[in-house]
Amino acid sequence: MITRNRIHVLFISCVSLFIVFILGCSADGESNDLTEATSSQDTQSNINSEGDQAKPLGSGKFSDTAKMAYARGWHVTVKLNDGRVISMAGKSRGGASAWEPSGIADSEFYDPNTGKWSEAPLMRDIREVPSGNLLQDGRVIIIGGAAVRQKPQTTVEIFDPNSNSWTVAAEMTTPRWRHRSVVLNDGRVLVVAGEREDTILVPEAEIYDPETNTWSDAGSLQVKRAMHTLTLLNDGRALVVGGGGRDSKTKVVEIYDPEQNTWTLGAETNVSHSAHTATLLSDGRVLVTGGKGKVAKGEVYDPEADTWTDVGEMTEWRAEHAAILLADGRVLVTGGIGKVDSTDIFDPKTNTFSPGPKSLVARYAHTMTLLDDGRILIVGGNSTDVESGDRAITTEVEIWTP
Repeated sequence: MITRNRIHVLFISCVSLFIVFILGCSADGESNDLTEATSSQDTQSNINSEGDQAKPLGSGKFSDTAKMAYARGWHVTVKLNDGRVISMAGKSRGGASAWEPSGIADSEFYDPNTGKWSEAPLMRDIREVPSGNLLQDGRVIIIGGAAVRQKPQTTVEIFDPNSNSWTVAAEMTTPRWRHRSVVLNDGRVLVVAGEREDTILVPEAEIYDPETNTWSDAGSLQVKRAMHTLTLLNDGRALVVGGGGRDSKTKVVEIYDPEQNTWTLGAETNVSHSAHTATLLSDGRVLVTGGKGKVAKGEVYDPEADTWTDVGEMTEWRAEHAAILLADGRVLVTGGIGKVDSTDIFDPKTNTFSPGPKSLVARYAHTMTLLDDGRILIVGGNSTDVESGDRAITTEVEIWTP
């Protein structure tokens, strides 16, 4: 006979075993669920990773946006810190004679959010083929350029987005147009070479200090030049490539060291370039494309090795075209003399060009600006009048979307 105490003990033991069994099943279930969830996440991660890797980079597409109020080419376009773009000065539809005023002092804003242009304050001076840069404090500087009767000037103006106004800054020592300028890492602005009155080339370089509103001497190039390129390298030096006179061009490369305030020669380019482009790549190399004399070639400069590498040819030769670094590290090249509507896209991973989509407007002497959302704004330039078919500086603007 089983006693009451034994029955009580057996009951407790059975209940304990049942609880252990239930807990074990629950733990196994949670473990299995966790394993399956982790496996699912890993699989999805792998799928996403493989999908990202397999996804080809597109060539993008062009679309219309609002026209400018003023036709302009050989102008300056700068993206402000608030995301808007200011288009300034340049050459517009002038008189019947080359000696009549054709430069303009007008500027206007483009708002990427609305796709519309609005009027900006008028500069004091007419400026044809000036240079311009965004300063580190968010203001915009515009330098030199030709005034009435294509007379190069020394004047400088600065636009302040906060006050929406232009102020006159200290003048350069040397009058110049067709020059180049770049903002150095310390915030000063280096201005290099160019052309003075009567098509005389100048070798001089100067530096502007925005904090003191003063100019200082930055030495001279060994080779006088205009229509060259000036690129700030990742190490803080500035690279000058190509250029020349109206009927000449050079392979000579010169490099400015701001710490030493000195110029040194770099390795020469494989071909001569003038009215070309130079684009700093994400890896610190510099892509140079095209130029006068029907140059279709591209080459890449390695600052660390001081060497040039041939990277083949674009779909056609280009001069006075535009090139810009895209958000994904590739380079978009558009336009060129002859009113070219073809485009090329350079891939630095493969060091090759591939054809891009045709632009809506064939143009040269235009600008391209990278917007905050990765799109590219293509502004103005010399094109063809739709109604007459004659050569005309244009108000047309378009957007390239990746």
